[in-house]
Amino acid sequence: MFFGCTLYAEAQEVYIEPLKEFTINQKVYLFGNDVKLRKEPNTNSEVVSLLKIASEVIIIEKSHLKQLYNGYMHNWYKVKYKNEEGFILGGLLALDSKKINDSVYLASLKKENEDTYASIRVVNGHNEYIENSSKLKTTTFSIKVYNNKGIDSIKNMIYVDYLAEACGVEGGGYYLFNNETALVKVIELSSISEAGLFWFKENIVFPSDVGGKKDKIIIKREAGEMIDEESNHTKVTIETKEFSWEGKQLAFYTK
Repeated sequence: MFFGCTLYAEAQEVYIEPLKEFTINQKVYLFGNDVKLRKEPNTNSEVVSLLKIASEVIIIEKSHLKQLYNGYMHNWYKVKYKNEEGFILGGLLALDSKKINDSVYLASLKKENEDTYASIRVVNGHNEYIENSSKLKTTTFSIKVYNNKGIDSIKNMIYVDYLAEACGVEGGGYYLFNNETALVKVIELSSISEAGLFWFKENIVFPSDVGGKKDKIIIKREAGEMIDEESNHTKVTIETKEFSWEGKQLAFYTK
């Protein structure tokens, strides 16, 4: 039950937002593939080396020079890769990364007209990658990775978590399933509250979660409203539905 609107971030959680800048000595993974490490901060400069996706570089300095890429103006950065140094455009660097077993997830942003998209790539133990690009409800998000949570037909999963920046702003997020050939967008969850006057939230329970069921994905939706503040009388409705995963989409489960 909600009696207010609380906005918080988990300890050390990285929120991804437009125009995020990298810091000196920061270790960053490449989001781009076959990225040209250049001698100077421009696309006409000599190529020092060609770097693969998920290669780790260290930020040495930030150039004042910028270039448009995927809808945003990005700084060039001087970086170190093993024993080589050169410049890479910031838009080719992952804004955040997460590892789970031999999978490396990389996150970036792109803008098309007035819409913002989260670009998520995963490298599964080799230099080939799969990608999903989905439109965001907010311009700020974080990523969390999990094992397959009891869904045997997938390798692992990632949750793109929206940051609701104020009361009355819709939050939530969506899951992507990694089946090693595609990142499949499974379901988008929603949550919103307004200072205890009303609230709506959706949660998902996977087979290996507490309360989970074998081969079932449970989606719980809770909606509530304050009827009388003086007596603290609220009205709450809870809906639960069960689904199964059929390889490409959720299927409603009927007994």
